[in-house]
Amino acid sequence: MDSVLDSIMGSASYGDVPLTTLILSLLLACVIGQVIGWIYMWTHVSPSYSRSFSASMVTLPVIVALMMILMAGSTAIAFGLLAVFAVVRFRNVLKDTRDTTFVLWAIVEGMGVGTMHYAESLCGLIVIGCLIGYLRVTDFGGRHQFDAFLSLDLKGSHSNFEQQLASILQRHAMKWAQSGETQLAGDETSISYQVLLRDPARSDELRQDLLDHQAVKQMSLFVHDRDTET
Repeated sequence: MDSVLDSIMGSASYGDVPLTTLILSLLLACVIGQVIGWIYMWTHVSPSYSRSFSASMVTLPVIVALMMILMAGSTAIAFGLLAVFAVVRFRNVLKDTRDTTFVLWAIVEGMGVGTMHYAESLCGLIVIGCLIGYLRVTDFGGRHQFDAFLSLDLKGSHSNFEQQLASILQRHAMKWAQSGETQLAGDETSISYQVLLRDPARSDELRQDLLDHQAVKQMSLFVHDRDTET
């Protein structure tokens, strides 16, 4: 038993990289990845924003750091890794960046265990696993300024019912912003809002309250997917 433990702990360093340096490298990669994720969130302006992509920006530096530590000084490991990537790349089409991150993580962990770098594999498993748990708990990458789009056709001018509509919205939403207003035939008005709901699961209650209002002729409420920009 002691010989088994010694063999595992003996692999705690690869070349001139001790265990403490390995852990420090992975933690530093976590910090750098999170800064990259924050910058991406702050600078992204197009409608294609994805929360899972932002979270992947945090995880990838750690996985790549672990991969480079395993590959350092070993041409055989480097070529073996490229061969595995080629098989995965051409036989599987992954549409979600998060799925690609998990495939990469699994490949690197398998490579580490297969080349008997047990300590590196275990450290990577713990650090990356805790990091993914942290991203899940904190909802990293979420930019939920608004999570629903509301359109109303009113039987009259919006100004006549503005306070009543605001009272209904206040019961169901944390904030809202008017995004458009169009004058329809006669004195009818079409108005649209961007809304941040208090509880998206109870959006039907907002629909019902609005439909029960005498001023609302027709309405539509679209709740966005939480993984996309709202």
